[in-house]
Amino acid sequence: MVMIPTPIVPLLGTVPGHPAALGLGRAASRRNRVLVIESDGDLRDAVTGALTVALPTRGARAGYEARRLLDEFSPTIVVMNLQLDDMNGLDLLRYVRQRLPGSKVIVTSDSGDSDLVTRVIALGVGDFLEKPYSTGELFRSLENSVRGISAPIDDRILAARYHEKSRLRLRPLLMSAGG
Repeated sequence: MVMIPTPIVPLLGTVPGHPAALGLGRAASRRNRVLVIESDGDLRDAVTGALTVALPTRGARAGYEARRLLDEFSPTIVVMNLQLDDMNGLDLLRYVRQRLPGSKVIVTSDSGDSDLVTRVIALGVGDFLEKPYSTGELFRSLENSVRGISAPIDDRILAARYHEKSRLRLRPLLMSAGG
C-alpha cells in the first residue's frame, strides 16, 4: 500500500520523481486531469492528495461513482485499482477504454498474476503497478502518462518487479530468523 503521511504531502514537489518536481509546467496541468479509483479510502486520499500538487485530481471510491466522474470530469489519466467493492475492475477498465479511448490508464492491483496482467495489457493500459507500490513508481508512471510515453509492459519486467518485492518482503523474516 502507498503510504504518504499527510504532513509531507506539500513537500512532495521537492521529491525527485514527483510530478511537481518534474517541471511539467502549467500547460501539462491544464491539459491533464487525473481520476484515482481506489476503494481503500486512506490510500485514495493519500494518492489524490499527492497528485493534486501537480495536476487536477479527483477520487472515486467505487466503480459506479467512477463512471459518473468519467463523464463529468473527463480525465486524461486514470489510476485505477482492479479490486472494487461494487463492480468487476476489468469491466470498469473496459468501460474506461470505450468511454475515453485516448486516456492513459495506470492499473494497480494486489495481484501480479501473469494471467491478470495479460488481460489488462490486452485492454490497453499504460502501466501496471502491483501493490504495494512506491510513490516513486506511481510518479514515474504518471510522468510517462503526462508526457505521452506508453512503455510496453513486458512480462519479464513484471516478473523481476515481483521477484524483488518478494525478496524485500522476506528480508525482515530472514533477519529475525538469524538468516
